[in-house]
Amino acid sequence: MSLQMEIDKLISYLNSQSSILDYRQNEFVKNEQVSFLPTGEILIICSKDPQNTMILRQQPIFLKLGITSLQEDLKLQSELLRHKQEVIHFCEDEKFLGSRFYVKGQIKGRVFNHLTIQSLPINERKLVFNEIISFLSHIHSFGQSKNIFNYKVMIESLRIQYKTNETRIQTNIEDLLYWLPMNIPELTIQESLCLGNLEPNNFIFDQQQIKIINIQNWNSVTIGNSQIELANFLSNYDVPYIKQVTDYGLQKIYNFLGLPNKADLINQYCIERKLDTIIHLKYNTIIALLQRAIFKQQCIKTKINPEKSNIFQQELEIISKCAWNIVLELTNDDPFQIKLRIETDKLQWSKYPVTQRCISYYYRIRDFLKDEVFPIEKSQFDIIYSFDIENHWKPLPGIVHLQKRAKSLGLWNLFISDPIYGKGLNNLEYTFLSELMGTSYFGHQIFNCYAPETGNIKLLIMAGTDQQKEKYLKPLLEGECKAFFAMTERNVASSDPTNFETTITKQGDGYIINGSKWMVTGIQDPRCRFGIIMGKTTVNSKSPFTEQTLFLVDTQHPNIKILKPLSVLGYDEAPNGLGEIIFDNVYISKEQMLGKEGAAFAMSQGRLLGGRLHHCVRLLGLTRRSIDTLLERGQRRYHGGKKQKEDTSYQEKIGKIECEYQICKTMILNAAMILDSLGGRHMQSLKAVSEVKVAIPNKCQWINDECIQLFGAQGITTDYILQIAFQASKSVRLMDGPCELHKKQVARFTQGSHMFNELVNVNGYIANL
Repeated sequence: MSLQMEIDKLISYLNSQSSILDYRQNEFVKNEQVSFLPTGEILIICSKDPQNTMILRQQPIFLKLGITSLQEDLKLQSELLRHKQEVIHFCEDEKFLGSRFYVKGQIKGRVFNHLTIQSLPINERKLVFNEIISFLSHIHSFGQSKNIFNYKVMIESLRIQYKTNETRIQTNIEDLLYWLPMNIPELTIQESLCLGNLEPNNFIFDQQQIKIINIQNWNSVTIGNSQIELANFLSNYDVPYIKQVTDYGLQKIYNFLGLPNKADLINQYCIERKLDTIIHLKYNTIIALLQRAIFKQQCIKTKINPEKSNIFQQELEIISKCAWNIVLELTNDDPFQIKLRIETDKLQWSKYPVTQRCISYYYRIRDFLKDEVFPIEKSQFDIIYSFDIENHWKPLPGIVHLQKRAKSLGLWNLFISDPIYGKGLNNLEYTFLSELMGTSYFGHQIFNCYAPETGNIKLLIMAGTDQQKEKYLKPLLEGECKAFFAMTERNVASSDPTNFETTITKQGDGYIINGSKWMVTGIQDPRCRFGIIMGKTTVNSKSPFTEQTLFLVDTQHPNIKILKPLSVLGYDEAPNGLGEIIFDNVYISKEQMLGKEGAAFAMSQGRLLGGRLHHCVRLLGLTRRSIDTLLERGQRRYHGGKKQKEDTSYQEKIGKIECEYQICKTMILNAAMILDSLGGRHMQSLKAVSEVKVAIPNKCQWINDECIQLFGAQGITTDYILQIAFQASKSVRLMDGPCELHKKQVARFTQGSHMFNELVNVNGYIANL
C-alpha cells in the first residue's frame, strides 16, 4: 500500500471522529494540512483557527525509561507536569499507522525567551526561574536508574565532537579537555530523567500565572546526569552579558534585572530534592559550558547560519574562557599543578619571557614522555633493527598509537605559531618544548612536529590556496598522511639553488617536471600522499634566484619513480628514511603551483630558517639524553675499586661536556629570541640562526663522541641512544646547507656589522695599526 493511500485512510478516519471535528469547529482535515515532523509526530493544522492545531503521536515519549504503553506515557507526562494530560482522541486500531496513537490539541499558554522575561514585572521574573528550577528538581526525581554516569565516556565524546567540528585551534577548549579527565569527581552519580532542552522557549507557562503547564519539545528528554543539566541552566550566571553575542549572560547583572541569584536557586533545588548540597556543581558547570562552546563550533563548521559565523566564534571563545576561569578558580590558578615544579626548576626557566601556557605544555609533554613514550621505545627500535623486509617501511604501531594519544591530549602541532592552526607559541617557547621532545628519538614524530611535515605545513599555511589547504594541509595537520620535500640534487651543490637542474616546463594548462632529487625524507612511507618539489621554471641570468618555483605533487603519479633508499652511516632510518626519486615527464596542473612563479627561493628560505633552528634544538635534546645516560653509567660503573664518577679525569671531562652543552643551549635560546624580536628576514636573525647551525651540530657531535668514549664499547651498540645521537649530530652538520656555507654567511654578516662599529675609530681601540 502506498504512503498516499495510508494518509488518505488516516484522514478519512480522523474526519469520522466527532471529538476531532468538535475541536476543529467542524472543519474536515485535508491532505495538505498534514505534515510529518522530524520528531516522529504528525502535525495537523486548522485553517479556521491556527490555535486548533493538533499533534498526533504514535511512540511513547519515555521509551528510554522502558515505557511502551501510550497510556503509561500520558500518565507520566501528567505526573511530571502535575496535572492530567487531556487528549482529543485515542485510537486503539493499529491499521491506520501500524500502531496505536493519540491526538492532542495545541497547548495554549505563554512562551518566554530571554528578552520577554525581562519585559515581565520584576516579581514575575524571579518566579519564572523559580518555576523552572522546581520543574527540574521534579523531573530529576524520576527515572532513577542503576547506571552510574560515566564522565570519562562523556568527555571523550566531547573531544571527538570538538575535533570533528574543528575549524581553528581553540586553546581553552583543548585545555579543558585535558584538565577534565584528570579531575573526574570520585562521587558516583546515578543517571536519571533529564529534560535535555533548557531554553526558556521550551517551557509553556499558564496564561494567568507563572506555572509550567507543558513542554514544547518532549523529544529531547533523555536519561543522563541531572547535575550537569542543573549546571547547564545555571551556567548563564557565569557568562558575561555582551550585546548580540552573549545577550543571555547574567554575570554581575542578574540583580539589576531583578532575577534571583544563583545561590538561592541552588538552595531551592536542594530543598525540593531533599539534598544537603551539590558537591561538584562547578565541575559540572565547566562541562555544561564546554558543551555549549562545542555546539557553537559545530554551527560554524556546518555553516548552519554563515552570516553569524563571526558571532558564533566570539561566543564560543567567551563561553570556553568562562569555563576555564572556573578551572582557575578551583585550582588557585594552577590547573596543571606546575607552580611547585616551576619553583623546583628555577634554573630551567630563569627569567626567560615564556608564558604559563608554554610551561604547562612543557610539563604535560614531560609527563607523557615519562609515562608513555620512553617505556615503549625499545620495542619500537627492536622492530626497526629486526629488518623485516615485508614491513620495514610500514609505520611503527607503537608510535601510531602514541600519536593518537598525544593528539587526544592536545599535544599536537606545537610548532605552529599561527593560533588558527597551532598553539600560538613563539620560537623561544617552542624551543623549550622541542628540546624536551628531542630527548626521545621518536618524540617529534609523536607530537606531529617532525620534518619535513613541519616545513611543508608552514609553506601551505603561508602560500596555499583554499583548495590546496583542504586537500593537502588539512590531512597533514591531522596527522593522516606524510609529505616529502624535494629540493636537493645529487649532481650539483644544492646549497646554491641556482645550480638545480630539475626543470618544470609549461605545457598547455599545466607543467611537466623532469629531473631527479635525492635526500628526500619519508617518500617510502606508505602514508606519504604528496610532496613539494622545487624546480626551474624560467632562466633569468640577471636574477637567478627567481628561476625556481614550488609545486605540489601527488606521490601516486605513475611517472614518479623511487630509485632507491639511502642509508646514513649504515642506517636507512625506516620508515622515515631518505630516498632518491626520478620525475620522468610528470604532468601537473597549474592549480598545483604553491605560491607565485619564481618565488621558491624566498619561500624555502623562510621554511629552512626555522627548520635549521628546529634541527639543532632536536639534536640538543638527544644530546642531553646522551649526557644523562653517561652520568647514570658513572653512578654504577667501577674503576680501580671506586665509582667512575669519583675519578678526577672523568669529572674534568663531565665538566667540559656540561659547559659545551650549556653554551649550545644558550646560543639556541638567544637565536630564538632574536627571531621572535626581529622576524625571519632581519640580518641579525639570519646571522643568529647560521651561528647556531655552525656551532650546535659540531659541539653536539663532540659531546656525543666523548659520551661514547667515556661510556665504553657498549656505547657504540644499539643497546643505548648514544650511537643514534652521534649519527644525528653528523647528519645535521649537512642538513639544510652544510656548516661551511653558514660559516661564510656568519663571516659576511660579521664583517658587515664591523663596518658600523664606532669603537674601531676611537683613538687607542685598535693599537699599532
